[in-house]
Formats: sequence, C-alpha cells, structure tokens
Amino acid sequence: MTLRFEINSSSMGLVSEELNKTLQQATGAFETFLSERHSLDLLSQCEADLRQIGGTLRLLEIKGAALIADEMRALARNIIGNTEAVPENQLNALSTAFFVLPRYLESVQNNRAELPVLALSHANELRAAHGQLLLPDNYFSGPSPFLFSRDSKLRVTSDPVADTELPSQLQRQRQIYQTGLLGMFRDNEVQPHAQLMSRASRRLCGMAQPGPEQRFWLLANALLDAYCQGGLELTAQRKRVLAAVEGQIRAKLKERPVGNEVLEQEIVFLLQLSGCTEGLAGRVIKAAGIRPEQHTDAELRDFRHQMLGLSYDTVSSVLNELRAELRHARDVLELLAQHGSSEEEEISPLSQLLRQSSDVLRVLNLGSLADLLIGHRDKLDAMVGLDLAGKTDELDDLAEALLFVESSLAQIERRQLTTEDFADLSPEKRDQICADSQLAEARGIVIQEAKDIINLVKRSIAAYADSGFDSSHIANLPDFLHSARGAFKLMCMPKITEIMRASAVFMDRFVRRSNVEISEDNRTLETLADAMISIEYYLNELTRHHQADERILALAEASLSELREKVVTV
Repeated sequence: MTLRFEINSSSMGLVSEELNKTLQQATGAFETFLSERHSLDLLSQCEADLRQIGGTLRLLEIKGAALIADEMRALARNIIGNTEAVPENQLNALSTAFFVLPRYLESVQNNRAELPVLALSHANELRAAHGQLLLPDNYFSGPSPFLFSRDSKLRVTSDPVADTELPSQLQRQRQIYQTGLLGMFRDNEVQPHAQLMSRASRRLCGMAQPGPEQRFWLLANALLDAYCQGGLELTAQRKRVLAAVEGQIRAKLKERPVGNEVLEQEIVFLLQLSGCTEGLAGRVIKAAGIRPEQHTDAELRDFRHQMLGLSYDTVSSVLNELRAELRHARDVLELLAQHGSSEEEEISPLSQLLRQSSDVLRVLNLGSLADLLIGHRDKLDAMVGLDLAGKTDELDDLAEALLFVESSLAQIERRQLTTEDFADLSPEKRDQICADSQLAEARGIVIQEAKDIINLVKRSIAAYADSGFDSSHIANLPDFLHSARGAFKLMCMPKITEIMRASAVFMDRFVRRSNVEISEDNRTLETLADAMISIEYYLNELTRHHQADERILALAEASLSELREKVVTV
C-alpha cells in the first residue's frame, strides 16, 4: 500500500494554465458573491467552473485535488438550493477551500507526485459544513482482504467475568470510556483522556475469551496507546472512530456481536500511520505483521503545514525583492570601502538594509541567514568613527556573507534548497551553495541560448518551406544544433544531448543530399519540427520550474526514431 502517487507532470503542464485560469475565475465569482449574496447566478457560475476543474483533475488522476473540487462544488450546489439565509460556516468552509486548492495543486506540481491523504481533512471540512458523512482516513487506500479479528491468531491472557456480573462490568467500562471520550471531545486534550479510555478497552480485552472479540478490543487498545504516545493527531473523523468503538461496547451490552469490518480496517490504517514501535501499539503492530505506511501521521501533518504556507508565487516575489535589496547592499558596501569614510551617516543606510533584510528572512523561516546578517550588522555598527583601512577583513567577510545569502535565496527560488538545508551552515556548505548558485546561473544562460537556437531552427524550417525549398535557409542549422548539443553535454544532460546530436547529424545529411523530393522533405521536416517543439517545451519547463520531467523528451525521441535510418553514429 502506498500513500504517494506519481503524476504525469507533462500532462499537467499542458493544462495547468487553463486550469489556473478557471480556478481564478471560480474564485473571483465566489468572492463577488460574498459581497452580493442575493446574486445566486455568481454562485452558479462558480459551481460550473468547479465542475470543470474537478473533471480535469480526475482526467489527470490527481485524486486528492479532484476530491476537494468535487466537495466544493457539492457545497456550492447546496447553498444555491437553500432558500434561507446561508450559514456562515458554509461560506467559511468554501473560502478556506479556495485558499487550499491552489496550494495543494502547487505542491503536487512541485513534487511531481500526490499525497491524496492530505486532501481528506479539507474535503471533510466541506462535507461537515452541510451535514455529510465524513470520509475515513483510508479512503484512498481501498479495502484490505486482511481482517485483524478474523485472520490474526493473536491472543492474550483473559480473566472472564461471570455471566451475572458481566452487565455491570460492561456498564462500568463503558462509563469509564465515555468519560474519557467526552473529555477528549470537550477540550481536545488527547493523552490524559486516551489513557482513561485505554484502561477501559484493556479491561474489555481481558474480560473477553480468546478469539475475534478479544482481538477487536486488543486492536482498539493499541489504537488508544498510539494516541497516548502522540503518534496520531486527533481530527473530527478520528473522533468518530473512537465514538464507534464506544458503540461496540453498547453492542456488547445488548448482546450483539462485537466487531465491524470497516471500523477495524480504519483502525489498522491509523496504526500504520502512527509510526509507533514501542508500547502496546508497537507490540501489536509487530506481532500482527501490520506494515507501517511510508509516511507517518506526524510527517503528513508537517507536509500539510508546508503546503498551506506562503505560495510559491508569493515567496518568489519576496525573494526577488530581497535579492535586489542585497545587491544594493553590496553596492553600498563597495562605495563605503572605496571612500573609507566611517561616519554614521555613511554606515547607517547599510546597517538599516541589513536589519530590514534580516527581518524578511525571519518571516520566510530562514533564521540562520537572518542571524548571519545581524552578526555582520553589529560588527558594522561598531566601525562608526574608526579607520576602515584596518577593517578590510571585516568588510570582505560582509561582502562574502551578502553574496552567500543572495546565492542561497536564488537556490531556494530555483527549488534546489529548502529552509531545512540551512540548519548547519559550515564553511564548506556555504562554499558549495555559492558554487551551485553560480553554476545554476550559468546553466540558465545556456538554456536560454539553447531555446534561442530551437526557435531559430523552427523559423529556418518554415522559411525553407515558404521560399520554395531554398537550402540557404537551412545551411547553418547543423552547426547551430551541434553548438546546442555541446552546451547540453557540458551541463551533463545526456538524454537531450543525444537528441540534439541525432538532430544535427540528420540535418547535416539533409542539407547535403543530392535529390530534393518536396513531399518527402515536408514530412521529414515536420517530424524534425515535432522533435524541436518537444525540446522547447522541456526547456520552458526548466526555465519556469527549474526542473522538468524527462518523459517530456519521449516525443522528441519518437520523432527522431522515424528518421533513425538517415542518422549515423559519428
């Protein structure tokens, strides 16, 4: 079982612009409706846009995002059909979803994979807003053929209770469990209440004869132990799971069979998420052969918080502004070093720039970079009135620090680094970040030049056809393609290097051929143009997102395979 699903990023890239446009249109209609609530036509337009978004996302097999869009549409439809005043909780749920959905899609696109389980809590908020049943945590996992109470052979030492005492004992354990459950519902404090509930389930397990019923209570006890250990976050749906366990105690009091297949499978899934290796939960997980999921509940919670942070577009805008400020700071520092003046009015502007930049860095959760600038700012303030001729080392260190911070921000914007990468800023790591940033800038220049060559190739092919097949229009294309091939080889991009090599060799043969066959030439150049367009799309993805799916090049390879008999190895 897996929580993570790869997506076809090239397919998503093809529709992302239109998808974002439709989402912005739906958002605008909803925001206008909030101020003009009498105009249900706006909400109807919003509902239609959400239907289109959901359909597109299902086509792309982005299940979590599709679920959110579908639940947004269902809630919008419910509001349209409600002739009374619209409850604020429904509008708030939709507003939150319009904030969440684009960030979820951005996360999917950045990671080129989806964790649809992250969408469940948001979908459930929408469902709860108009009284729908909440979806279970294992909604995207599907049913498992394994049933713990039926298929497991585990047993524990039991202490059966006499039939005459059983009702009173069951009622007592139910009251204990209910007390903890109500406390958990009331103040969301998990551990103390889970301990009380665990005591009741442990006693119920001990009272039962070895068999399916005993194993059910053992499983429930393991779940509560996972909550006691902090392995699981308490959500609205998980409260319902715990309430359903209480329903099994009531079933026992009424002499009905204990156990529920759907409930059991959800409990097993929660244990898989818990990541517990100690205590009763850890022992049950190990003894029953329950395989932990690839991500724990704590990791999923962190992913969710990251996803709901500042959007990439917002962060990118801030980073660009901050990098401009740092470049300005370097210019001011250079003038300061040249003039050698240490008057306060000379140093103060630079000191203020460092303070402002450090404040922005803290907002972006880059405290280590902020501390670095503050440390140099303090040293700079101490230079007021001193002879700067003897402070060249400190000024050089500040210049290096500014270059390092700017390089770090550039790498973050290229999605090559995250905030966690700055926990340890050793000198070696700082040098590596600066070197990687300079290499990335050079790479960007090469990619842009390669894009220019691809555009030139396409224009030349078009000019060749329009001129009645005047070969002068394509005479230089082999050289251009070889130069692009060399650039890609220098950047260690073997697949696209080979494609460009094959294209250049073919183009060289094509230019030097003796016989011109117009219909065949048209088909051949169309095939080559297909390859160039695929490469151009790939390079555009690298420019926009600083990463691209290698599978995008498959079309170029397929196009060139048609020309393979005309291409020889050189």
